[in-house]
Amino acid sequence: MSDLNQILKELDTEDLIWIISLFTSIFAIYSNQLERSYVKHKNPRDQKRFKTINITIGIISFFIYLYFLLLSFSRFRENNPNTSFKTLKIREANFVAASLIVIASVIYIITEILSDDGFDANILI
Repeated sequence: MSDLNQILKELDTEDLIWIISLFTSIFAIYSNQLERSYVKHKNPRDQKRFKTINITIGIISFFIYLYFLLLSFSRFRENNPNTSFKTLKIREANFVAASLIVIASVIYIITEILSDDGFDANILI
């Protein structure tokens, strides 16, 4: 596949990711509303719903960041003798940053599942 076609394909994928991000932002706002309701009224149903939404958003984010990690890894591994030193270092930094974001999203999901706020993680079963 030519470089131009590859870039256009990546941009199409990124457009889809932005649309998904828009919906996850709306659900995050809804989750905050549910959490606010839980704090005021201590309704366990609200707690279960906001926790489920937060975990789902975390999982979606994990896969989005995983895509960017794989993309940055493929760019990092490109062997082009004409690539400048600066470009190589930028690709390396992007790979490290994407790796850290993936690790952070995994930690977020785990902490959201295991948080000890009286919530039972049975939603995963």
